[in-house]
Amino acid sequence: MEAKVNHEELVVATLVKKDDDDVPQVTGVVVDAVVVVDQIPTPSDSPTPCYKNRRNMLIFGLLLAVVVVTIAITIVLLYTQAGESESAEVAVFPSDLPSAFPSTNAPSLSPSTLSLYLRVLREFNNSLSGLTWDFSSGQSYCSFYGITCDDDLVHITEIDLSHNDLKGSLPTEMGMLPSLKFLYLVDNSINGAMPSEMGMLSLLKYLDVGSNSINGTIPTELGMLSSLKYLYLDRNSINGAMPSEMGMLSLLKYLDVGSNSINGTIPTELGMLLSLTKLGLENNSINGAMPSEMGMLLSLTHLWLNSNSITGAIPSEIGSLSSLTELYLFYNLVMGTIPSEMGMLSSMEYLELDSNSITGAIPSEIGMLSSLTWLRLYNNSITGTFPTELCSLTNTIIWYDEDEISCTCIDISYIEGTTCD
Repeated sequence: MEAKVNHEELVVATLVKKDDDDVPQVTGVVVDAVVVVDQIPTPSDSPTPCYKNRRNMLIFGLLLAVVVVTIAITIVLLYTQAGESESAEVAVFPSDLPSAFPSTNAPSLSPSTLSLYLRVLREFNNSLSGLTWDFSSGQSYCSFYGITCDDDLVHITEIDLSHNDLKGSLPTEMGMLPSLKFLYLVDNSINGAMPSEMGMLSLLKYLDVGSNSINGTIPTELGMLSSLKYLYLDRNSINGAMPSEMGMLSLLKYLDVGSNSINGTIPTELGMLLSLTKLGLENNSINGAMPSEMGMLLSLTHLWLNSNSITGAIPSEIGSLSSLTELYLFYNLVMGTIPSEMGMLSSMEYLELDSNSITGAIPSEIGMLSSLTWLRLYNNSITGTFPTELCSLTNTIIWYDEDEISCTCIDISYIEGTTCD
């Protein structure tokens, strides 16, 4: 055999020992670099077998793969544990947030939410004089006067600034309070129009801005307040017609827009407010006839339409309102006769139809109103005699031509001052 060239090779040696059962066991691998001499075999040399080296390389490769996989799994586990530990230690609030932010780590809290609430409250503070909110005091805005937050002390759910002599207009930013449920601003000196952005308060249940100086029209966007149950706009300077979109407030129980300057007709869509118990439209400039759809308001207990310019006859459908206790129609231009169906108003206590242009006789069915305590019919053009059925209403006070009559069986064409025996 003849030497050819020296070069370096990687030599892998497998350490093997036998156990007690004389079974070979791999105990380790030795890797080393050695210098070998390439040989040129001569015809007399027999070939050197190489299958043992290949087997050892395969075993080494498998062991190396196991080691690599084990190390990778270990690294992943360590990284995950370190990440959880780091997350537990991270503060929810950045240290540079304004001091008026709540000191809570509610899951839904975010700097953008806090900044939004502060922006809205600052606009309130700037738009309405008389507020005493101090944004530099270090207090949470949830502790500000008139502000109520949820249990997490993050989301504003109620604003009550009633009876504070606040002056100025409502900011448009107030529509950016997505969690607001109650807004009380009654009895202040707030002016300007109601911002249409109020229609974005989808969770609002109670809105009371009565007894202010609010003007302009009722925003049609208020019809989007699907959670609203109580709406008080009374005693302001609101003008224009009532928007038909009000009929979309399916949960509404109280609607009071009395003592404003509202004109136009009563929207027929109000007949869709099946949960409505009180409807106050008094002291406005509403005209046209009462829509027959009002007979669909079966939950209605109070219907105040007095002091308007309502014309036409009283619709017979009004007799379907079996829960109605008060019907005020005085000081209007109502014509025609009193429908006999009004005798079906079994819960009626106060029926005031005076100062209209009602004609004809009093229907005998009125005598069926056993709960009636107050009946005003004066200043009309009613003719005929009082029906004898009214004599059974011993607890009813009947007003005619400004005389308080304690008994009812008389000719109503008698001159003022006539009394019963």
